[in-house]
Amino acid sequence: MGVSVHAQSLRLKKADEYFEEFSYDKAIKNYEALADKDAHVYRNLAKSYLMLNDTDKAEENYANLMSTGQYKPEDVYNYAAILLMNKKYDQAANWMQKYYKLKPSDRRARLFMEDPMYYRDLIKPDPNVKLTDEEINSKFEDFSPVYYKNDQVVFASSRDHSFLINRKWNGNRQPYLDLYVADLTQGNHLTNVRKFDKHINQKYHDAPATFNAKGDYMVITRNIYDKKKLQENRLQLYDSHLQSDGHWSTPRKLHFNNEQYNYGQASMTPDGQLMYFTSDKPGGFGGTDIYKVSRKPDGTWGDPENVGDQINTEGNEMFPYFDPKGGYLFYSSNGLPGLGGLDIFVSKIRKDGKTYTKPLNLGAPMNSNKDDFSFIYKENGSGFLSSNREGGKGDDDIYSFKTFESFKDKVQDCYLSGTITDKDTELPLSDAQVVLYDNQGKTLSQAITGKDGRYEFPIDCGSTYKVVVSRDKYNGEEAVVDTKNFGSQVIKDFALQRPESYLQEQLCKIQLEPIYYDLDKFYIRIGDKVKLDRILKLMEKYPKMRLEVASHTDARASKAYNIRLSKNRTQSVVDYLTSHGVSPDRIEAKWFGEQFPVNGCVDGVKCSEDEHQLNRRTEFKILDCDQKEKASQE
Repeated sequence: MGVSVHAQSLRLKKADEYFEEFSYDKAIKNYEALADKDAHVYRNLAKSYLMLNDTDKAEENYANLMSTGQYKPEDVYNYAAILLMNKKYDQAANWMQKYYKLKPSDRRARLFMEDPMYYRDLIKPDPNVKLTDEEINSKFEDFSPVYYKNDQVVFASSRDHSFLINRKWNGNRQPYLDLYVADLTQGNHLTNVRKFDKHINQKYHDAPATFNAKGDYMVITRNIYDKKKLQENRLQLYDSHLQSDGHWSTPRKLHFNNEQYNYGQASMTPDGQLMYFTSDKPGGFGGTDIYKVSRKPDGTWGDPENVGDQINTEGNEMFPYFDPKGGYLFYSSNGLPGLGGLDIFVSKIRKDGKTYTKPLNLGAPMNSNKDDFSFIYKENGSGFLSSNREGGKGDDDIYSFKTFESFKDKVQDCYLSGTITDKDTELPLSDAQVVLYDNQGKTLSQAITGKDGRYEFPIDCGSTYKVVVSRDKYNGEEAVVDTKNFGSQVIKDFALQRPESYLQEQLCKIQLEPIYYDLDKFYIRIGDKVKLDRILKLMEKYPKMRLEVASHTDARASKAYNIRLSKNRTQSVVDYLTSHGVSPDRIEAKWFGEQFPVNGCVDGVKCSEDEHQLNRRTEFKILDCDQKEKASQE
């Protein structure tokens, strides 16, 4: 028994060593020979079978791993991913729901839960597109086509044309990748395959590559290789120039590479000034992320920057391809809702050059339940992609297509914009803070308005958002904006109201002019109606404003008579205001006769007519401004 246990331990150790050095076929042989398998063994078996593209055995071992109860959250996600690759969409949905419960913060899970039945639309093939498995494909790996000059395509392949050298990569027991070139026919097919420049194809992986439009500058993915540290054999990016003798210069490693991490799958713009690539370096969002880097005036490359979580997820984003004419970024991901394995997505680069529209899954037939990647495209709707889907000639195959343009109507550069104004003055408000939230409450962006009071946010067409607006000395406002029934430009304006305390404070600063009367009269003069109209507008602007109307007379005539005359004058004003819509509840009417002259014109004092005129008046006071008076009224 002791010998048996010792043998088991040695076999497990050997299996783990093979797994770590990417010898998956040997690892499988030793893991399968173990009599007692635990969660660790099932996990590595599943991963090994997946690397050899045996998704049935991978599913079987993930199921065994689940049955042990010793699984990790990522195991649940991987099991769901394998079920997708085996077209078991309903089962995959069940396990994705379990994963969401384990890691609700994971974007992959949240996106799935937004629409668990998403695959029903994706599996319906575009009737205008047909994929053709290219004749040049071999029984090995053929992938990552890239346009070269005007009439050629360069691609990566593990086909082996040497009878003397039999080097093979541990990962899939196939020859190392080299670059090959084929002619591009007018019918968008590949022919006349031959090896690319011998100065480029060396001992280990030398592919894929990307070129500028002139075809005189390239960036290639290559191995740094150490037999003693197989698990540390990283991919790095190198560049090369076409020389006058027609051969390419010895590739030089780009300065931003770090041998502790992988850098590869570059895609340059035609002018060679911008490049997208894939890396698993720290600081990203998941396994591998997409980065971009610009070229300096001196020809060297700058510092790469992550393209952000609009593109990258906790999964793997790979094989970017930038179409500058349409402003589209195509790439592959297994971190977004798809049909299984890597799916091809497209996102439009917004006018700011920094943000991207919501990724669109290209659906069938571009995507399948297997790995679909290395998409390239021309404006006439033709292009190529790579896939290891069923029915191919080998491992990864290159497929051609034509007339693919349906995605353009679905990928739009949408914006949410509006103007912030003062509700009372209707003038634009500067310095207002506008915050955009998604439907999960996550802050997406924020802006501060300028003199024009405008704001603008890039958004995903058809999504729902919440907009919150705030400004000093104003009441805040918020609104839920559903963009499903709008075009590319969604308008949402906000009119902010001052708080009551502030409005009352401003209101109390207003001085109202009195109106005057002819001797022994209480009708309102035509000229004074202008003053009353101003009060009407003020009471309309401030619906909670209350007004005191107090009338007076000069000292001539009896006190009793003057009381009646001042009451009639007040009533004339009240009638005018109420006839124009002011509620009587908002008016406090008072009359004082000759009690409160504004000068010394009292009984027995001789005054001029102009001095008497000053006392024949109605005065106006905005109530609730004097706090002592307000308290006494209460």
